[in-house]
Amino acid sequence: MNEPARRAPGDSSADPRNRPVSARRRAAARWLLWVFVVAVLLTNAYYLRFLEPWVSRKRLAVALTAAAGLGLLALAGALPRGRAAWRALLRRTAVPALLCVITAAGFGLRLWGITSGLPQSYVADEYDFVHGVLKMMKGGDLNPHAWYHPSLQPYLALGTYTTVFLAQVPSGRWSHVSEITEEDMLYWGRFTGVMAGTGAILLAFFLGRRLFGNRVGLLAAALLAVFPAAVQHSQYNKPDPLVAFMAALAVLVILGYFFEGGRARAFAAGVAIGLTVAAKYNGALVLVPFLLAATLRQKRWLLVRPDLYLGLLGVLAGFFAGCPFFLSQFHLFLDHVADDLYAYGFGGRLGAEGVDNWWNNGLYTARYGAGRAAFLAGLAGLGLALYRLDGALAIFLSFPVLYYSYYSAQRINFRGNLTPVYTFLAVLAAFAVVEGIGWLRRHLPERRRPWVGAVAAGTIVLLIVPPLRTAIRFNIEETRRDTGSYARDWIVAALPPGTHLAQERYTPVLDRSRYPITQEAKLVSRSLRSYRDQGVEYLIVSSLLYDRYGPDHELTRSYQKLFAICPLVAEFKPVPGQRPGPTIRVLRVPPAVPETR
Repeated sequence: MNEPARRAPGDSSADPRNRPVSARRRAAARWLLWVFVVAVLLTNAYYLRFLEPWVSRKRLAVALTAAAGLGLLALAGALPRGRAAWRALLRRTAVPALLCVITAAGFGLRLWGITSGLPQSYVADEYDFVHGVLKMMKGGDLNPHAWYHPSLQPYLALGTYTTVFLAQVPSGRWSHVSEITEEDMLYWGRFTGVMAGTGAILLAFFLGRRLFGNRVGLLAAALLAVFPAAVQHSQYNKPDPLVAFMAALAVLVILGYFFEGGRARAFAAGVAIGLTVAAKYNGALVLVPFLLAATLRQKRWLLVRPDLYLGLLGVLAGFFAGCPFFLSQFHLFLDHVADDLYAYGFGGRLGAEGVDNWWNNGLYTARYGAGRAAFLAGLAGLGLALYRLDGALAIFLSFPVLYYSYYSAQRINFRGNLTPVYTFLAVLAAFAVVEGIGWLRRHLPERRRPWVGAVAAGTIVLLIVPPLRTAIRFNIEETRRDTGSYARDWIVAALPPGTHLAQERYTPVLDRSRYPITQEAKLVSRSLRSYRDQGVEYLIVSSLLYDRYGPDHELTRSYQKLFAICPLVAEFKPVPGQRPGPTIRVLRVPPAVPETR
């Protein structure tokens, strides 16, 4: 007779506790979990209502549903079993997990500050951006009819506004699109910038990994996540964060074409370039990396093979996708683009003059934009990249070097224009640090190599902590209660309902059902007598307008005349570290008003 096989010593398979759960028990558990999930969905977690108001039943239902999902994954065998399997999983997911943490931190820093000033807006041109998009949304005409900026960013904002509108209609927030105001969408316009700025963090990782490996990619993403200027300018309802995202994406796609080739990649690179230009016209400089990549790859066959022409066709396709109406008003398009080129290159603009911008931009980046350590590391990375220059590095460097040079030569100095450079600066800084640490590890004596880890940790702390503190301090300052909020509270308390007020941009948002409001871009654009004839009793002005230019400017003199005639009733000044915002003045319209503007 055959004897049963003997089990080896230490074999624990005979232990009932180590036997797998039977198929029947697994099926029962899986059925119960599915019943629970479906019951939550069908009843809207009604059975958890006894926990309210202490615990939100909806949030608890989401948490319980997520736990049930994990249980279903475990029963399906999708989760690792045993320590070895978990360790292998952690090794495989270490880089994605770190990238998720970095991206979440960068998103949080950017999202934190977008409530600054709300419902007021103290950011130049922001109100106009929101108004233009709502005009499309309410009127149905998707032609922006203004081309000082291209239309990709307004269209993305339009998609965001539409999603928010449809999502909040069921809750009773709105019933018709005509009910939406500019103040309702200031937050969501800024949210579009937050998403673009967060996407740039991911692109910093992919650019760094593509050229130098995972370590450089992760450190580059971490640096860009905390750069104060990148955080700040991602919080504005402007195209700067979007063009930074698109420029980095275009360079990444161009590098893909350079390494792998192919007509489809050449066309895709062109589309990315066209969309970059459709985000902001200065993105046109990203065409240079593509021309360089096509030349290096095709060499003497550049004009014979179709890659160059497919890329240029892609540029047109991408720009048309982002600006589909520019040909219908081509004369206006040319006039508005020419106005920008003239102002930046020759005429300048009052209040934003720039001289020796290459030096000023560098100082700004070192002192605030990225921090001194990251700025110096970026310069070191640039030097090292030039020393090891090859085709890929030449393509990578061509955009930030030419872009910085171009804006440094202009006669206007807007700090937001530097935003596209920070992604590349982060990659270069990370490259210098990783290479420097690698050099130490290779050249230090064996007995001193354990110190390399401490040096690496200290260097990373030095690079990340100071800009992180600056970004946090900026968010704290910007989200304090501002002068407009204090002015609004005073107006509500001091002025009875029905008081006719006239106000300009950058002043408190008031309840129009309580006060008749006359709104002007600048109050001095009309005569004081016209306000009096209209029945206006008080004027509300902002230092962002009356103190914008020097004392000899015509606008400043007009405000000084206004202040000389209208008595000051109340003034709300900013207090550093306590109360941000412009100075808000409330003026009384006198009974006898001389003719003045």
